[in-house]
Amino acid sequence: MNDIENKFFEKYKELDSLCKDVLNSNQGVTQYICEMEKTSGRGRHYVDSWDYDYKMLKHVRWVRNNIAHGNGSSECSENDIKYVKDFYQRIMQQKDPFSIIYQRQNEIKKRTVKQSEIKPNPYINNRKTTNKNRGYTRLAVGIFIVIIVVLLMIMSRLLGNS
Repeated sequence: MNDIENKFFEKYKELDSLCKDVLNSNQGVTQYICEMEKTSGRGRHYVDSWDYDYKMLKHVRWVRNNIAHGNGSSECSENDIKYVKDFYQRIMQQKDPFSIIYQRQNEIKKRTVKQSEIKPNPYINNRKTTNKNRGYTRLAVGIFIVIIVVLLMIMSRLLGNS
C-alpha cells in the first residue's frame, strides 16, 4: 500500500467504526448504505446531497475493498480521503443524511403539536347560534315590546286624566 492508500484506509476504518456505533450494527458503512437504500423518497427529499452521498459511500467502500483485497493498484485519491473525513465530521455534527431527516421530521412533529395545542379563546363567543336560541331571543324582544306599549298606554291615560 502506498501512503495515500494507508491514509485512506485509516480514515475509512474510523468512519466504518462510527457508522457501526451510530447504527448499532457490525456492518458500518455497508449498513449505512443499506439504510439509505431502504429509505423512502419521502425522507430523501429533505437531503439535497442524498444522491451524491449514496454514490460516494458506495465508491469509497469499493475503494476500500480494492485496497484490502486487490492487487495493489487501487484508484484511491486525495478526494476520496477528503470525502471520508468530511462525512465522518458530518455524522459527528449531525449533518449527515439521516440526522437531517430526523431533524426535519421532528420540526414537522413540533409544528403539528403546536397547532393542535391552540385552544379557542374563552373571551370570544365561539358558539354557533342555533334556531332554538333565535326563538328565545325573538320571544324576549316581543315581550319587551308589549311591556313598553302597555306602559306607554298607561302613562298616556294617566297624563290624559290629569
